[in-house]
Amino acid sequence: MRYVCKWLAIDICAVLALLTLLLVAPGLFGIHPLIVQSRSMEPVYPAGSLLYVRDTSTDGSDLAEGEPVTFFLPDLETLVTHRIVSVDRKQQVIHTKGDANELADEITTPFSSVTGLPLFCIPYLGYVAECLSGTFGKFCIFLMVILVFFLSWLDGAMHHAQNKVQKIDIIPKK
Repeated sequence: MRYVCKWLAIDICAVLALLTLLLVAPGLFGIHPLIVQSRSMEPVYPAGSLLYVRDTSTDGSDLAEGEPVTFFLPDLETLVTHRIVSVDRKQQVIHTKGDANELADEITTPFSSVTGLPLFCIPYLGYVAECLSGTFGKFCIFLMVILVFFLSWLDGAMHHAQNKVQKIDIIPKK
């Protein structure tokens, strides 16, 4: 039973560490995971993927035709990742188009609305991230942490009880 408690606690810690590495740690390096919501960039970035986006400068110096880019729509709330069709450095805007879309986007995007450049994506991980970001997901993470504490305590208690039994067996009879 001690073996099961110990390895279950280690497995839960490994899952929590992996989630931290995939969802939180990249932010320390200016890389932000975003969940791909639509199919406009398929097959490169499938819906449900976790897309890692590197921060970029707002001067447009690293924007190039044919590269994917993440930017805010005019509502300044919605993030979109599309491919750059053309860059107008004079007016400081870009023209974009989703890979799966037939037509280019109707609106131009100012350099100041560009937030980052996609680095890579991990398919299906966006579904996990979305689940974990909700109340139920946060509750599950909390339960996993509590379970690790409980399993560690249980392992220690069983180890202590096992040592007591061994000490009692060792005492010589008179």
